[in-house]
Amino acid sequence: MTSSKDLLQHLFYGTVGEKQQCAEDIYMKYGSSLLADRGLMADFDVLKKYAQLLNAHMEAMCMGELCVHCAQNAGGGCCSLYMAGETDAVQLLMNMLIGVNVQQLRSDGVECCFLGENGCLFHFKPMFCLNYNCTGIHDASSRDDIKMLEKLTGQLLSKQYEIEQKLLDQLQKLQGG
Repeated sequence: MTSSKDLLQHLFYGTVGEKQQCAEDIYMKYGSSLLADRGLMADFDVLKKYAQLLNAHMEAMCMGELCVHCAQNAGGGCCSLYMAGETDAVQLLMNMLIGVNVQQLRSDGVECCFLGENGCLFHFKPMFCLNYNCTGIHDASSRDDIKMLEKLTGQLLSKQYEIEQKLLDQLQKLQGG
């Protein structure tokens, strides 16, 4: 990682494994500096709270059962191998910075490699993983539940985007760029 352009290329493009390696390299090189940034860590605390609120609402909506039922049908399930490709190194790094052991949990060529027996290992997910625009969810949920789901998801994604921008700025500064 010599230039900002090279860094950006590795952050957002390549295979899942390449993006994971990029995140690990950044964490090893800059993790202690990023973790020492009190403002950034305060932002992560807010983001974790938003993720907990969203997860609690999803649980109250019984989305786990809905999604498992869908995934068991042919062609069903949102957590596909394709979705793993939507992950970028910044999102992986964000999870590492809060202590998530980012590792590929499966290699079945069907489901997302970050999907474990109890769901996704991430606290902070790619935007496409938080797009609950599914007929099954909408049919099984009240309008109020869907509105709250959208509100909580938007809140989380907005803060996540803000932190991603701060991280990119910090990485450029740390690189001397």
